[in-house]
Amino acid sequence: MDLDGLNEPQRSAVEKLDGPVLILAGAGSGKTRVITHRIANLILNRRTDSICALTFTNKAAAEMLERVRNLVQNISPNVQVKTFHSLCLFILRREAATLGIDSGFTVYDTTLQESLLKQVVKDLHEDPKQYKPSTLVGIFSSMKDSMTGADEYVRKEDFSHRSQVIAKIYSEYESRKRKNQAFDFGDLILRVVRLFEENPTVLTKYQERWRFVMVDEYQDTNKVQYRLVRLLAGERGNLCVVGDDDQSIYSWRGADITNILNFEKDFPDAFVVKLEENYRSTGRIIRAASKVIAHNPDRKEKELFTNNSEGEPIRLSEFENETEEAYDAVRKIRAESARGSEYKEFAIFYRTNAQSRYFEEGLRSSGIPYKIFGGFRFFDRAEIKDMVAYLSVIANPMDSVSLLRIVNNPPRGIGEASLEKMREFSLDRGISFLEALGHHDLPLKKAAFAKAKELYHLFSDLIEMKEKGEPPSKIALEVLARSGWAEHLERNSQDEESVSRLENIREFVNSIVEYEEREDSPSLEEYLNQISLLTSEEDSAQLTDYVHLMTVHNAKGLEFPVVFLTGLEEGIFPHAMSLEEPKGEQEERRLFYVALTRAGKKLNLSYCKYTRKFGRVEPMIPSRFLSEIPTECFGGESTVSQKGVRKPEGPPRAYAGTVSNLSFSEFEPSAEPLGEEAEIREGDRIRHSQFGPGTVLAVSGHGKNRKVKIRFGSLEKNFFLAYTPLEKI
Repeated sequence: MDLDGLNEPQRSAVEKLDGPVLILAGAGSGKTRVITHRIANLILNRRTDSICALTFTNKAAAEMLERVRNLVQNISPNVQVKTFHSLCLFILRREAATLGIDSGFTVYDTTLQESLLKQVVKDLHEDPKQYKPSTLVGIFSSMKDSMTGADEYVRKEDFSHRSQVIAKIYSEYESRKRKNQAFDFGDLILRVVRLFEENPTVLTKYQERWRFVMVDEYQDTNKVQYRLVRLLAGERGNLCVVGDDDQSIYSWRGADITNILNFEKDFPDAFVVKLEENYRSTGRIIRAASKVIAHNPDRKEKELFTNNSEGEPIRLSEFENETEEAYDAVRKIRAESARGSEYKEFAIFYRTNAQSRYFEEGLRSSGIPYKIFGGFRFFDRAEIKDMVAYLSVIANPMDSVSLLRIVNNPPRGIGEASLEKMREFSLDRGISFLEALGHHDLPLKKAAFAKAKELYHLFSDLIEMKEKGEPPSKIALEVLARSGWAEHLERNSQDEESVSRLENIREFVNSIVEYEEREDSPSLEEYLNQISLLTSEEDSAQLTDYVHLMTVHNAKGLEFPVVFLTGLEEGIFPHAMSLEEPKGEQEERRLFYVALTRAGKKLNLSYCKYTRKFGRVEPMIPSRFLSEIPTECFGGESTVSQKGVRKPEGPPRAYAGTVSNLSFSEFEPSAEPLGEEAEIREGDRIRHSQFGPGTVLAVSGHGKNRKVKIRFGSLEKNFFLAYTPLEKI
């Protein structure tokens, strides 16, 4: 096999076949090439097929196997290149007898899991609104990934009533799966680990079958995956792991960065190779990324470099608001397209899904094709369709289809049987579904009747607001406040999905406010007409040349010649929710590093001076990560490109405009950050621009890491004093 195309560190990683090997593969350093060459080298030079390579996605496994086949002909079927889950399913099918089950056992997908859990919750007489199957699926999956049993889960949750109920549901759910001879997706790895731990003979069989184990993206492994790998490697220790701790961005779904950081503790005789040469990006982009990630204390020492050209300076632009930011990106893409670039060369990244709206509107109005990667278009998202349904009933009370969509959103306790009676009643009387809700003869039980009447009065009041000429944005805010929907989501605000939904709803209200500002005579009906045109557009499935839109998390593993990294403001990127976690800032910095290293030739960074939150203009502070990029990466230019002409109402502020001096003190939010040394104590009353008045529960840390825990009603939030606009009251 020809190794001439490999650089020296790559070659040493490919040729070191025995014992534990740690390959620290920086972004764009050719790690897949190294892995596949190493597998081929084992097959050709060791004359062995005793190889198991593990990765995380079917796509990655298929690509890896195809590249090995290009290097080696006639690969033995004993060479396994699989995902963790597919490998474990492979083992469980063959060891079913040992487990006392039939080899034709069922693997439940999410739909089947939720169906079973719905029945369990009902049979245990628990509240389905408090214990939603979709939430329980996530909790149980996390428990299995972290190898946490029901009793340990209850202890971790301080023996709360909710945790005890969840543990009871978990036990019953597991019992019913066993009776059904079924596994769920989270079971697969855990059951193999338990099988190996309890049956040394079975473990030995697979250790002999695969004498060489390799793991890709090792920084993304969780506790149960780590345990599986250690068991398979055994005493022989022929374990090669490949990964980059600087790209560990999935702690929220169980990934444990200490697995890669502690590899040399686990294997003191480990051979360590650093792949630090980047083949993807220009010199300026690589230096910017390297200097930023160096601020993280918990990482392996390494520094990415490239022999590519310096390339163009990184562009940093300041905009008045998100609309200006989006249209500037569209303008640049259109100009490059006119010079011959294809749309697929461009990617627009943002931290949260809600931010996509501005770019979708800008691209659509310019006739530029686009696709949302790893998500839905803004107006196709379920919570946005729900809001549209509410407004559609207000605009057209005869719209029974829209009303049926949201009659139980948020959950109101109107069951399917009651809904069917209401449908029949409306048909029999020849009245709309909304009229049926408020009819005094509606044949429902007392509780359901009261809920139906309450919903009828809500819509009656909202329809009256519309007829009085109240602006659509005010009606939308009233929907959120009086329907209880916003409160329902806020109660689950520690849940990533609920936070994302709230952010999307906020952007929906913003879109209505912006519509009102554009139109001389705005109306709810006309706004809904515009929405219907957007949602009835042709599906983008047939497109072959299009701009990519995605969150930074979805960008990992991809690369593009031109990247727009947007929304670089405190609270957005780094995200406020992540900063509440003990090492959240480090993970947000790794996410920023991942975003920078996706760009090949051109990198555009941008932030806004102001944003809207439910239509209200608020000032923003540039991301702390921007000040960590050396000025010379911007070509030695000290001036930030300041853009925007439509300035929203809001407090003015002086800005020096130098990249090297980006600091939080230069920006004047409505309430100043109290500062890292502020006199603030437990029990103090404060005001937050988003959450309102609250009480300080605890103060901890020092300097820029000084944090406060504050209670706002039923919510508890953590903030960094140095960066959070707070006002003592």
